[in-house]
Amino acid sequence: MDFQISKMNIEDIDEIYKLGISQKEFASASGIFWSKKQLEKWCQSPNDVLLVAKTNNEIIGFSFYSAHIPTKKVTWENLYVTPSARGLGVAAKLTEEGLKRVKNLGYTYIMLCVNAEDQELFAKFVERYGFKRGGLVLWVDKII
Repeated sequence: MDFQISKMNIEDIDEIYKLGISQKEFASASGIFWSKKQLEKWCQSPNDVLLVAKTNNEIIGFSFYSAHIPTKKVTWENLYVTPSARGLGVAAKLTEEGLKRVKNLGYTYIMLCVNAEDQELFAKFVERYGFKRGGLVLWVDKII
């Protein structure tokens, strides 16, 4: 399968939103995935990296990185690949391109929390890119 990685744009929001809300891994105790309004504002940020993988103009994956400029820290927020595109290198390309772009923006530290059904599998995936395991994390959040 041929696919391209590109910066997410406003036209991608509806499709991204549908994919995101369908994944229980992206839900927190306070809600679900990002709202369309959040995605629209985020998509326009020059400081963050939001990538999509597409084939034939269909989104088959996405990866989002949010930046905290004063500390040069990036939080890798989401990585998702549609079931039909898994095992084809889409996650790897999204990861490689995302890491390259955040580094090119001058960020020096990246972290992520894993909320996946198969945490061990995902941990092994990100370790291929130099990530180290930390301790167990309890996610606590609140809408304000």
